[in-house]
Amino acid sequence: MESVSSLLPSFGFSSEQMGTEDNIAAWRETTATFFDVDELATGESQPFRADLRSYAMGSILLGMARASGQRFRRTAATIARSGVDHIILQLYVKGGYEGVAGEMPIRVEPGDICVLDLAQTCETRARAFENVTLVVPRPMFDTRLLQVEDLHGLVLPGDSALALLLAEHLSALLEYAPRMTSDECQAAVEGTVALVSACLRGELERRDADRSVATNASLFRIRRHIEARLADADLSADTIALHFGLSRASLYRLFAPIGGIAEYIRSPRLHHAFFDLASTGGRGLRISEVARRWQLGTDAHFTRSFKAAYGITPRAAREAALPVVTTPDPADRGSSTMTRWMREIAAPRIGDEGD
Repeated sequence: MESVSSLLPSFGFSSEQMGTEDNIAAWRETTATFFDVDELATGESQPFRADLRSYAMGSILLGMARASGQRFRRTAATIARSGVDHIILQLYVKGGYEGVAGEMPIRVEPGDICVLDLAQTCETRARAFENVTLVVPRPMFDTRLLQVEDLHGLVLPGDSALALLLAEHLSALLEYAPRMTSDECQAAVEGTVALVSACLRGELERRDADRSVATNASLFRIRRHIEARLADADLSADTIALHFGLSRASLYRLFAPIGGIAEYIRSPRLHHAFFDLASTGGRGLRISEVARRWQLGTDAHFTRSFKAAYGITPRAAREAALPVVTTPDPADRGSSTMTRWMREIAAPRIGDEGD
């Protein structure tokens, strides 16, 4: 890996300065945190090539990549192995891809901006491309969007005003990142996340009129209440309704457009349980302890719910997890650098904060 001249932590590599095999190895190592890649340059007349430059901008990551065509996959095992829980937003300057995000078909063309939730699966086939990628920890969107998981597979068409606005902003951010001080970076990050959130919320609401529910202030208050108490045994529709002075019927109606109150409690509990298992690497909490921690019932019930949600058992998720990187080695290559960066910008999970 070559150091990129910058006031911010950075790294990158160039295909012009390494052989094809070394270039492939560097690309695989760097992308392993995000995706499994194969079918590199299949059907192309030239050998595989990839160039990368990335910046750690405080609480977010920003990078530019150019690469030959390939297949990207993120399976439940990949999610558990990487142990990271972020949202990525990509501007495709050139090229694009098609495939599925979760179970939803997705197609991206030059100029489009796409969003992927790294806690969900995807499989895409990309032709030769150039893109700008923004990596944002999930909690930074949690305070601005009602259901962050709805972002998975969202595409802003390149000819839309919102996509054009974000494209200009991301391009400028990439251009000026090498010259930013830490204080300038913090201000830029706050503005960037606010702008991205507003644009994504607007696209969600445009896509589905029901998403207008996301602007309901009551839902945001209840959501924060639920998120803060996910580990509480007495968290239920009854206690939530009582806390907010609502009838059960009113609470059910409020959450009906987004899947119901029971699912709204169960889904994030499973999400936290998944990343507890992924982060332990088989050395920490037992599966039964994770189930109890997040109030997910008996071991058998937890296993059934977990497999229905993620396609693998809790045991398989734990076994797929990589050991957590604790001390960076200056000789480490891209995967260690990126994994360390991703974990450094991640906010603590509930239950790890000491309250």
